[in-house]
Amino acid sequence: MAAAVSAITERLPPPAHGEAHVWLAWTERFAAAETLDYCRTLLAQDELEKWRRFHFERDRQLYLVAHAMVRQVLAAYLAIAPERLQFAANRYGRPELVREPGMPDLRFNLSHARGLAALVVTRSADCGIDVEVRRELGDLAAMAGQVLTAAERDYLWRLPDTERNWAFLKLWTLKEAYIKAVGKGLSLALHEIGFALGADISIRFQTGSGDAAGEWQFAQRFPGPDHVLALALRSGDGPELHKSYYEWLPQRPVGSRVAAWQKENTAIIRYPDS
Repeated sequence: MAAAVSAITERLPPPAHGEAHVWLAWTERFAAAETLDYCRTLLAQDELEKWRRFHFERDRQLYLVAHAMVRQVLAAYLAIAPERLQFAANRYGRPELVREPGMPDLRFNLSHARGLAALVVTRSADCGIDVEVRRELGDLAAMAGQVLTAAERDYLWRLPDTERNWAFLKLWTLKEAYIKAVGKGLSLALHEIGFALGADISIRFQTGSGDAAGEWQFAQRFPGPDHVLALALRSGDGPELHKSYYEWLPQRPVGSRVAAWQKENTAIIRYPDS
């Protein structure tokens, strides 16, 4: 059974200070019944209860793969069994790893959208990740009025109609990644947090938030033609955090490394620009 999934049986080197590891799992690769059976063995009872409550099979599968990836990847970094991992949520619902004595301070964040789960792991640095799938958004004007700054709305309405949905999702992922990294969820006013899309993405606060824009770095990638992914990382006064991308894969030999994705600028990984 264990051979059905990329079983990590050796310890993976955890992210060093100044590094962020991003893991992706495409649910279409996990369709085999034996693979899903193995994923279920990794989840805790409360996770299984939530999994059972999903009505649609695609949502059940996405939740299952996403949370199995979290447990197996973190367990491999810590060289412990996945079932030993415990999580506690802060007052806003953000889960954190409960550290045992001597355990490195790993921080993580999980996101998923139709067909894709994404996980970021750092050593002590605040981190947030969000992934969205291309789709029609309905009343875009109303949504933009609620969550975009005036400058972002001006940018959006200057685009052709056919590009606005996608541009909105790019901005939305950055905002979501940031509020998840801060750990306060939607208690923050999104229309007071602004971004300008481009090669160098920076955050702007409309009012005093008590946060320093210069402490943050952001990245946006397109793992597939219909998915956009955003990262928010608190680098503090130090240099930019180095980011590496990996894919969690099923049906690999037991004991093999699951790091199928390498550093983002190699020939193995190609991200579209838009």
